[in-house]
Amino acid sequence: MLGSRSMGDSGDSGRRQPGDGDRGVGDALRAAVERTLEATTGSASSTRDRAVELLDDVARRGREARDELTRRGQEAGTGLARRGQATRGELSRHLEALEERLASIEELLRGRRSATHEDEDEDTS
Repeated sequence: MLGSRSMGDSGDSGRRQPGDGDRGVGDALRAAVERTLEATTGSASSTRDRAVELLDDVARRGREARDELTRRGQEAGTGLARRGQATRGELSRHLEALEERLASIEELLRGRRSATHEDEDEDTS
């Protein structure tokens, strides 16, 4: 009892025929991909913005660290210069004291030599 309709036609009124539904599936797929891209565009943009913020923060901290190191280096240089001047002054004072002691020792030795020469001259006369 087959009538003018085939079995496939009678119960499949909701089924799409090849070619008819391909267009609808493609459109649905395209719409789904576009929705996915739109949904991730915001997160990609926020991720990119966050990455830029982090990079800016790293650059700022790098500049701050460089400035701090520069300041500390200048302070250390100034401190070393002061210590160097103080040390030079102290060494200069010690050197002067040694020169004075050496001069007095040389003078004592000259005095002894001249006394020895005078004694020798008296003995020979």
